[in-house]
Amino acid sequence: MFKTSIFKDEHDSESLRERFHGSDSLPLKVSVKAAARMIKIYWTSKESLFSWFILALIIGLTSGAIYLAKVFNTWYKDFWDTVQQYNLEGFKYQLMLFAILATIHVIVSVYNSYLRSVLAIRWRRFFTTRVMKDYLESDTYYKMQLEDRKTENPDQRISEDLSSFVSYTISLLLGTASDLAMLGTFGVVLWDLSHAVTMEVFGYSLHLPNGYMLYLGIIYALVGTLITFKIGKPLVRLNFRQQRFEADFRFSLIRVRENAESISLYKGHSSEERYLGYSFSEVVKNYIKLIKREKRLGFFTLGYAQTAVIFPILIAAPMYFAKIITIGSIMQINSAFGRVQDSLSTVISSFSSWANYKAVVDRLALFFDSMDSSNEIKCLKPKFSGNRFKVDNLSLFTPQSKKLCSNLNLELASDSSLLIRGPSGCGKSTFIKAIAGIWPHAQGDITLPENKNSLFLSQRPYLPQGSLRDAIYYPSEARSDGLAEKYLEQLSLSHLIKDLDKVDNYSSMLSLGEQQRIAIIRALILKPGMLFLDEASSALDEDLEKRAYTMIRDELNNSLIISVGHRSSLINMHDYILNAQLDMNWTLNKNHSLS
Repeated sequence: MFKTSIFKDEHDSESLRERFHGSDSLPLKVSVKAAARMIKIYWTSKESLFSWFILALIIGLTSGAIYLAKVFNTWYKDFWDTVQQYNLEGFKYQLMLFAILATIHVIVSVYNSYLRSVLAIRWRRFFTTRVMKDYLESDTYYKMQLEDRKTENPDQRISEDLSSFVSYTISLLLGTASDLAMLGTFGVVLWDLSHAVTMEVFGYSLHLPNGYMLYLGIIYALVGTLITFKIGKPLVRLNFRQQRFEADFRFSLIRVRENAESISLYKGHSSEERYLGYSFSEVVKNYIKLIKREKRLGFFTLGYAQTAVIFPILIAAPMYFAKIITIGSIMQINSAFGRVQDSLSTVISSFSSWANYKAVVDRLALFFDSMDSSNEIKCLKPKFSGNRFKVDNLSLFTPQSKKLCSNLNLELASDSSLLIRGPSGCGKSTFIKAIAGIWPHAQGDITLPENKNSLFLSQRPYLPQGSLRDAIYYPSEARSDGLAEKYLEQLSLSHLIKDLDKVDNYSSMLSLGEQQRIAIIRALILKPGMLFLDEASSALDEDLEKRAYTMIRDELNNSLIISVGHRSSLINMHDYILNAQLDMNWTLNKNHSLS
């Protein structure tokens, strides 16, 4: 299983989960550990074998780029020395050499970038597929919605954060490795260029030891990194919040689109505008804080970078004016110092990216931990045995531990029909969820007839993306067997026959009554051995409801049918009546008036 908890292996895992779950940021140690686990998942899998080959090519090209940078460093000295000597032939030769080196550099850089993109999409495909699988199986998505209110916008974490994690990991880790290699290469060059020397500066004797350029570069970068860390540390929390606020605002807009009809009927545009305005104001307020902090960081990092341009020339100038080195040597020192400085200053130059990366890691780590903890929630699972439907000592509870039903016992034949009636809030729908095996707050035993498949129809049916035919046959594969057309006509939906194979957003196009009839047609076509209807005909008029239930009883006469409904007209459509009460006193009666 992919699901992994970032706290599971910790000594005090429960208190850590309670402390950090839903927070804006995790401790750096926890973030590093979480990132390492996420990286390991792909790179230890069989799917990564070809990616290792791609990674080897990237490392080879990066090594070539570093070698080219060293060659360019030598070229700078030779070129400027040629210019200083007024050597026209040498000048032409150096230009030709530059053209060759530049062409090779372009080819290496382009293929390096291309292979990194190939690696990223392979990794993201594996990562996203695995996460979606674990998110959907074992009803994890449902349990998270039911029990975890702190893990917001799982859709964004799967669609955006996974992609960001992959791209940041490749760019930052490979970039850091490249910087370290560059540091080693040009650290040696800079050491060789800065021999011990004693010179007069403003009348004072100054002694510089071997490798003084490298020492100064390290000190310069270390001071800059510490200051950058202090200025930029709040960016991690601000980036985390910005992603959350952006996702909340986008989700609110989606909600308006999905509920457009209801909002329009309620004339609720003012209320929606207020809520959207509040949601967007959170985006704006946090973004202003973010850009102010980035402004402060930008002043320092850009000033630091500009100073780094002139700094090596300033410290090399006394030797030049003392005629110890040439102008070409100054250019070579400047180039080598710049490479070393860039390598040492990788944290400074990419601090915002590292801050974004940590925010992404934290969001994914908390999301995966939520998936893992949700998967640990155990629901009462029905057993399959014999040819009877049995409930033994069943007790139902709300998530707040309020008891809905106490020690219920009942038994029905596999071809019976049962209507569950009672006041709102007494637990009728919860009973259906317990039978479906998706309710964690239940005790007792439920036994369903073996070798019988089940189908659950809710008050608001689910119509998947695709054509109307796809929706009717869902979750099976659509067929052109004439059944859809037959039942559409019998349930007064003949006007939809012409659109059967048209792809559209039918969940918003069709009325609730039309959607419920589509779901009933789905049951008639799939012919489940057990059919559960939770207010599945509430939007139909009594004549249509009677017609629908008559068709169900006639065509599913060997199926177990359990309905939840308030209308008294449903009584004559069922063999048994289960009267649910708010006082937990549920009673089963046989329907003697069944016609």
